[in-house]
Amino acid sequence: MNTTPSRRSFFGLNAANFLQAEMVGVVIPVLNGFLRTAGWSYDAIGVATAAAGLGTLAFQALAGWLTDRWKWRRAAFSAASVLTGISFAAIPRIPRTHVWIDSLLFFSGAIQSFFGPLLGALALGLAGHRLLNRTMGANQGWNHAGNIAAALLAMGVVSVLGLNALFYSVGVFSLFAAASMLLIRAQDLDEQLATGLTRERRQPVRWTELLGDPRVLFLFLAIFAFHLANAPILPTVALYVKHLGGSDKLMTATVLTAQLVMAPVSLAAGRLCDSVGRKPVMAAAFVVLPVRILSYSLVSNPMAVVWLQGLDGIGAGIYGVAVVAMAADLTRGKGHFNALIGLFASAVAVGGVLGPLASGLLVQKFGFRIAFYGFALLAAGGAALFLFSVPETRPADAGQ
Repeated sequence: MNTTPSRRSFFGLNAANFLQAEMVGVVIPVLNGFLRTAGWSYDAIGVATAAAGLGTLAFQALAGWLTDRWKWRRAAFSAASVLTGISFAAIPRIPRTHVWIDSLLFFSGAIQSFFGPLLGALALGLAGHRLLNRTMGANQGWNHAGNIAAALLAMGVVSVLGLNALFYSVGVFSLFAAASMLLIRAQDLDEQLATGLTRERRQPVRWTELLGDPRVLFLFLAIFAFHLANAPILPTVALYVKHLGGSDKLMTATVLTAQLVMAPVSLAAGRLCDSVGRKPVMAAAFVVLPVRILSYSLVSNPMAVVWLQGLDGIGAGIYGVAVVAMAADLTRGKGHFNALIGLFASAVAVGGVLGPLASGLLVQKFGFRIAFYGFALLAAGGAALFLFSVPETRPADAGQ
């Protein structure tokens, strides 16, 4: 491995994060509007959204495990990008029935489960532990910039060409995402560092040793509660905007508002994880979530709902950086970094399955306000669990 990775490789990794977000950044909120226009009920839309989460859940742990063992991670990312693009580009062309839509969303969710572990492995393999947090901050900043670009593009495409055209654009950007891997040079990647090992410790520990760490268990449970509350909120908010009389263009702006906040927050989070520690930074994400969810129940103007989505940028901007930092700490010199990322992502995916199902049922039976109350309470429980049960993970020696 080249001990000083080239700027070209780091640029390629940033480009991959940007283009991956450009592909899928606004698909789910727009898909919900697409299905609602087709006459689907709120609970049926919840099932469809959950199908994508179920696909991710079913394959997330496997994706992390495979990423630790693969040596051709760049090719795997390219393949996942192309398959994701094909999945969403096909949506306007298939029958709008539950079997077709739900099956395709399950498949796309399964493929997308590989993005997180692969991008995390590439970041660690390029940067090492010492520079990982700042690299992840930059990566996540570019990822959120991709979501901003996707939201702006969606607003223009939807208003001019309609909802169908947005799905076709996903297919186009998937090709660019796949091509971004050509910028990352193989000689710049340390395949051992990419699994969480160090240059001094090259043999992974047993899985039982890692899973026996109580920090891993409590962090897993806190992440599960966080995402069980958080996962259904963006699509629910998009539906809420439509319920309040907002336009399709305003619905896509729910993504844009959050992403405008996420990009700078991610950059700051990478630096703060190094300077003040992982736990204080992650705690801010946990505390903001119940406040944000509860705030939706207090407004009835669609534009106000869109602006409140800015609070999502704080939590999501921090989480994407801090969870990787904590996983790297917990696996440093032990290996299984990507498998642990996959395990944490499985907790996210469970929330992606159960959250939309619960949201669809609550909204259908009791209305939006009760749904927001319920998820705010759940988010508060997750915040309490993290604050009182998960310790700081930053090691005394932050070097490579």
